[in-house]
Amino acid sequence: KNMPMCQMTFAGVGDTFGTCFGPLSRNRKFGYRLGKGETPEEICASMTEVAEGVDTSIALVKMIKKRCKGYRLDLKYPILFGVADIIEGKMKPLEGLQGLMNFPTRMENYDERF
Repeated sequence: KNMPMCQMTFAGVGDTFGTCFGPLSRNRKFGYRLGKGETPEEICASMTEVAEGVDTSIALVKMIKKRCKGYRLDLKYPILFGVADIIEGKMKPLEGLQGLMNFPTRMENYDERF
């Protein structure tokens, strides 16, 4: 069953925290090494496990661009679009961080319709 609110449950939040902060997280290791200056190609070539978030972030950006016909989707999903841009070599990690830190504050809401 499709459960769009799953990420808002304890299990979903716990999974997100584990992915972001857990020392064994493959995605965290990938991001840490990327932030230290290694290229995605160098990291992938040396990893023995898969960091699912790498391909998932790029695929999700493509899906959003295909399905959502809104204007400036990068403003609606700044972290996701920034991560994909960094992985694809369109932006340096420091540029992505600076972009997020300079992002205008606004009220956020959860839209179940995607």
